Amino acid sequence: MDEESGVIVKLQREIETLRERIRDFEVREAECSLVHQELFRARREWEGIFQGIAHPTVILDASHVVVAANRAVVKAAGTSEEEIVGRKCYEVFHNSGCTEAPRGCPMEMMLLSNGVETIEVEAEAFGGVFLVSCTPVFDDGGKVDKIIHIATDITARKRAEESLRESEERYRIVADYSSDWDFWLSPEGILSYVSPACLDITGYAPAEFYADPSLNAAIVHPDDREMIARHNEEALSSNEKSAMELRIITKGGETRWISHVCQTVYDSEGESRGRRASNRDITALKRVEEENRRLHAELELRVMERTAQLEAANRELESFCYSVSHDLRAPLRHIEGFSSILIEDCAEGLDETGKGYLDRVVRATRRMDELVDALLRLSRYTRDYMTFEPVDLSDMTREIMGEFTKSNPERKVTITIQEGLRAMGDARLLRVVMENLLGNAWKFTGKIEEGEIEFGREERDGRGVLFVRDNGAGFDMAYVDKLFNAFQRLHGSDEFEGTGIGLATVQRIIHRHGGEVWAHAAPNRGATFSFTLPPA
Repeated sequence: MDEESGVIVKLQREIETLRERIRDFEVREAECSLVHQELFRARREWEGIFQGIAHPTVILDASHVVVAANRAVVKAAGTSEEEIVGRKCYEVFHNSGCTEAPRGCPMEMMLLSNGVETIEVEAEAFGGVFLVSCTPVFDDGGKVDKIIHIATDITARKRAEESLRESEERYRIVADYSSDWDFWLSPEGILSYVSPACLDITGYAPAEFYADPSLNAAIVHPDDREMIARHNEEALSSNEKSAMELRIITKGGETRWISHVCQTVYDSEGESRGRRASNRDITALKRVEEENRRLHAELELRVMERTAQLEAANRELESFCYSVSHDLRAPLRHIEGFSSILIEDCAEGLDETGKGYLDRVVRATRRMDELVDALLRLSRYTRDYMTFEPVDLSDMTREIMGEFTKSNPERKVTITIQEGLRAMGDARLLRVVMENLLGNAWKFTGKIEEGEIEFGREERDGRGVLFVRDNGAGFDMAYVDKLFNAFQRLHGSDEFEGTGIGLATVQRIIHRHGGEVWAHAAPNRGATFSFTLPPA
């Protein structure tokens, strides 16, 4: 029994040992299961993080082969993950034609440095510029096992930088190539910018202004420093443009005039960025202004002298007119008076020839009296004071022709008057013009069975020209130069009456209005008198 008991005990011990081993195995199996679950959870978390990275990210081996790729790579490449994994990274990020890593490849640089390498790359497959970062992952032996390759799309940023650079370049060119001396003073009184033109205007280079901002005030002419100080003080408290003219002393000691304009400038947030000023060299302009003032003073003096001469000439002319009116007319009246007495009282002692001579003397004195009147009128029209106002020439013509028609109702004359013709001038003198021109037209159509007189306006060489046209006697253009001279007549007094003063009067009045007058005609085919006047 003892031997059997010993076997049983031994057997029980072995069974207990076995049970102990089984329990230990079960515990280890449970622990492995927990580790497996933990590893699975960790892998899922890693996958979530990897796939959730917004930037295209791949895991590479040391030979550039893609081991894993996240969704951002798949989206950027426009293909599936299966088509990316197992390919060389440069085939994915550049193009399938690449057979080796391009020059400057960050991974190649990383393999040499064993450190993180980051560069900008033009990724043709993705159509943009990317900031590529390669980070090494080492194995237990310290060798590079995997590489984390992250590509950040910076295309928009690069375009913005390029646009900003171009914008800055444009503004720099505008500022640097301006002929004005511009500068920008910060709120702290530091010069942020000085344009190169300062050298041409002041003789000082931009570097000298940067080194000493007080140079701006130091070069101001001593007599203008108090003025510029007030200007600067007022400009600091104002948002409006401030402008002034001042003098500066250049580096070479020359005095120059400057037109200065400044204004406070603000950034997009409304914060003051200081004051910007522009200075233009107006020395030449000031010299011209000074010369103009001198010339103006000389001109005023000459005008005064000329006015005095004209006043003296007018006094002489008035004295002459007085003499003509009184001293010359007195003998004419005596001649006419005594001739008339001879005709009346001594007619019985005169034969027909003598009476004829006396009649001719009387007519000549009366003719002379008419010429004196015409000469005095011409002188008065030349000297009369003028008042400029709008004048309706169409209405004036209608009145004048109405008077002619009433005086000779038996005449057949077709009168055409264009409506709305107005001019700026002296109404009284312009009436003299129209009376003379229309009077001539009425007179020289007197021998025509059916006369035609027209007053109108037409465009010639881009300007408005007024005209009086008739179908009367006309004249030979060979003598047109004599037409507007006083006492010059192209028709004999036995054909048409007149003094020869009318057209001379017309010309002088038109010239006093700043206009011109001319004529065109042909014998027995009428005449056209054209003239210009300031428009109303």
